[in-house]
Amino acid sequence: MSLGIAVNDPSSVTKTSSAPTGGWDTMSAFSDMPAKNAVILDNFFPETEQVTLRRGSISYATGMAGNVETLLEYAPHNGDNELFACNGGSIYDVSLAGAVGTAVVTGRSNNRFQSTQIGTSGGQFLFACNGQDTPQTYNGSAWADSVAAGPTIANLIWCTTHQARIFFGEKNSLSFWFLGTRAIAGTASEFPLDAICKKGGYIMSMGSWTRDGGSGPDDVAVFLTSEGEVAIYSGTNPSSASTWALVGVFQSGRPIGRRCMVKNGGDLILVTEDGFTPASQYFAVDRAGIENVSISRQINDAVNTAVNSYGSIYGWQPVLFPRGQMLIFNIPVSGTEMHQYVFNTLTNAPCRFKGMNAVCWGMMGDRIFFGKTDGTVHEFSGSTNPTSDAGVDITGDGMGAFSYFGSKASEKNFKLVEPIFASTGNPNPALDLNVDFTVYSPIGQPSPLPNSAGQWGVAKWGVSLWGKSGQIFKAWLGVRGIGRSAALRIRVTTDVARPSWIATNYTFVRGGHI
Repeated sequence: MSLGIAVNDPSSVTKTSSAPTGGWDTMSAFSDMPAKNAVILDNFFPETEQVTLRRGSISYATGMAGNVETLLEYAPHNGDNELFACNGGSIYDVSLAGAVGTAVVTGRSNNRFQSTQIGTSGGQFLFACNGQDTPQTYNGSAWADSVAAGPTIANLIWCTTHQARIFFGEKNSLSFWFLGTRAIAGTASEFPLDAICKKGGYIMSMGSWTRDGGSGPDDVAVFLTSEGEVAIYSGTNPSSASTWALVGVFQSGRPIGRRCMVKNGGDLILVTEDGFTPASQYFAVDRAGIENVSISRQINDAVNTAVNSYGSIYGWQPVLFPRGQMLIFNIPVSGTEMHQYVFNTLTNAPCRFKGMNAVCWGMMGDRIFFGKTDGTVHEFSGSTNPTSDAGVDITGDGMGAFSYFGSKASEKNFKLVEPIFASTGNPNPALDLNVDFTVYSPIGQPSPLPNSAGQWGVAKWGVSLWGKSGQIFKAWLGVRGIGRSAALRIRVTTDVARPSWIATNYTFVRGGHI
């Protein structure tokens, strides 16, 4: 069968581009984007040598109704971690798969909890607060109302553990409170920040930043206010000036939501209007340059758009998934649609996940879970290595950087493309060739009619499914397009395999110089 040009035709030129392992890029101009970056990278996770369709998820816990808005982890010393879901004014034990039983806590005014854990002489305790109800504690066998005193206890809305103490704060307040060392109860002491936070507002969240990579006495406390002021303190005991000192107050963008901090290695990532920025960078640059040192620098245009469009919607949350080498930022797009901006923790290359629609995320040991709007909890990337989202196909959409293929001045008549996949099943992609920086809307079904789309299988290949071991899957396919630059958009939809896009070969006839 002829495709109009032979690969070895002396008038043709063949060039190879690697898969976009550099990740999604909304910062670079199309004409100047690094060759390994991507204009689009949805549900393809960038690895070191290829981009692979993301793992799927399975339905894990059922029997609730409405939004699951918080997942709480309890981690005892014996490693038998537990997971709890907050839904419908109640807290349910979802540690085991299946339908939930009777709620372990009821009568809550909202389901939006912040939590922390501390070890005491009486064991390990989980502490959870929601800004409206008396905080709850859990010791591995029973839930109870907190008996801490000092602030208006029902107003506590954030909490964290730092230097073996629980710190917490009331809503709409610039003061923090802290308990004694390794204490879950008692009378808390107050420490106001209004003298140093000149812009007012209130403390949105607090985190513990480990500057040397391991927890210890040199860890510093980071307070982030609603107005974007970052107050950093060193020391172990705020009650004493000799053991507690202000390091500095820095300006950031305003935080997005209560869940605006996440530990990543030895650093603390802040989620603000400026992007996703390590706390360590606030020492190095002023706010004018902070965007350039944020981990989200490559996609800050997308982050800024999401903040402006969806920043007020509940569901913003960062979570570290070490086993998957992923740092995940949940981005609510509407009340029912949620995306994730995901970074490879080894390469920092970003991508976007769609289709899971997670309201919240939580860990149980090294496993990761998310709550949904339908009262279910799903496990992402479990031991079964799911290739669908609870039976729903996963759709990957990727488009690498535009390339001039060695000559900016000459027009090229593109004839053939050869996408190369490693897969355990036929990836059956739809292909769209885009030329000269124009990104066309994808064609729903690849058509054999003359246009810029190629049709998978034209070369009589892929008639049967491959075996269970991954194999290289490739074929030359006909496309049409005339321009000085081009990029191939590849879309796959599957629930049975996780194809990896490795590279793409292009064959074209080079025209004269313009």
